[in-house]
Amino acid sequence: MRNKTFVTVVFASFAWNLYLVGGVILGAPYALDRAAGGQFEVFPTYLRILYILNFALVAYQVVIFTRFSYGLAVKPKWIVKAFVILGALGILANAASRSANERWNVIPALIITFAFYRILKSDTKRTEITA
Repeated sequence: MRNKTFVTVVFASFAWNLYLVGGVILGAPYALDRAAGGQFEVFPTYLRILYILNFALVAYQVVIFTRFSYGLAVKPKWIVKAFVILGALGILANAASRSANERWNVIPALIITFAFYRILKSDTKRTEITA
């Protein structure tokens, strides 16, 4: 990616997601009204376990995006499409939240989803050019 400002904003969005997901895993008070619908006073164990998986997924997204931003190949190629679909679902889930603070999470989710959409489109263009 050539636009360093956009790349910085994407990494800031990843940082926010990791901070928030980590807060759920640790049961931090700041995350209570910003995650899981803002409905819990204490996060249950099953939710913390799900958020460990979510943390791993976001960390993997960071790895994939970093590889792309350095011009390295993204493999497997289907993973970018999966990240776009998961991102769209995340946007919808955050937008539909009962918690006003959680609805703000739409912004970083939108930024990250748009970044993977750009990667998806750039890979499509590369494939069309070489074909």
